Amino acid sequence: MLGVLLVLGVLGIIIVVYTAATGNENEPEESASVQVVKGDTLSDVAAKLAEAGVIESAFVFELQARYEGYGTEIKTGRYTFQPGEDSGKILHKLNVGRATPTITVTIPEGLTIGETAGTVASDSGVGASAFEKAARRTDYGYAFLDKQGVETTEGYLFPAKYDFEKGVTAAHIVDRLLGQYLLETQDLDIAEARERLGLTEQQLVTVASLIEKEAATPGEKPLIASVIYNRMRNDTPLQIDATIQYALKRPKANLSLADLKVDSPYNTYKNKGLPPGPICSPGRESIQAALNPANTNYLYYVLEANGKKHFFTSDYDDFLREKKKAAR
Repeated sequence: MLGVLLVLGVLGIIIVVYTAATGNENEPEESASVQVVKGDTLSDVAAKLAEAGVIESAFVFELQARYEGYGTEIKTGRYTFQPGEDSGKILHKLNVGRATPTITVTIPEGLTIGETAGTVASDSGVGASAFEKAARRTDYGYAFLDKQGVETTEGYLFPAKYDFEKGVTAAHIVDRLLGQYLLETQDLDIAEARERLGLTEQQLVTVASLIEKEAATPGEKPLIASVIYNRMRNDTPLQIDATIQYALKRPKANLSLADLKVDSPYNTYKNKGLPPGPICSPGRESIQAALNPANTNYLYYVLEANGKKHFFTSDYDDFLREKKKAAR
């Protein structure tokens, strides 16, 4: 018993001395958020707190938690801690489960800024106009936005499922989506593809956005990419209906001849080459297809009558025959 008391006493002295010596040296400049998930051990949580700058030492924090009996009582959830928050209060918050309320926002693939704003508004309560205003800025500190010709975040609001704290701002959501684009593409050799294909990152994302809108299945995406690049090499207009719909700024399943004449730089029937920017935010598979197109001589594709896949060909007469068969 005496030995146990001695150990506890020494641990207590270590904690007190450590706290007095370090003070608030590692305070984060603003509130820090830490997610505790099912299966996290005390060591895991201590490491997360230290990484976020909430505590100075994971070892000492874990020592204090065990000394005060919190080792097995930590609750899951997302927690927010303020600069300089006392370690005792941190442990108490984790013990009673005072997690920060969160909201889930799910962004599907292929949405425009406006459509993303509507989704965010319905899932989070952040106003659509506020989100759209934030998404039309590019001053978020990302190199891919700091390029000539990039005027909005269109194409870079990466589609995924996100958890945010209640009360999150529109700018914070936009920044999180942009950060996810960076994470999802960091292992893709965009620099090599730029050199090989002779395109900028903005143009590659633009191609990916066209693929996202046009492909009926994931397996078609490299084929769609090949058609786009083949037509560009042949100096043939892309004639992609999705760009017309983007120019019209409203969804329209069946385009008229008048629609195809809309005066817009996004009209790929009138203008050769790529439109000036992405027409939606593509998912990872579409970006990969834009970087690595299939090796084909295809110049045409048409959606078959069943609406489940496209027919691809390099022959214009074959294209017309299949288009007539599909009643398109």
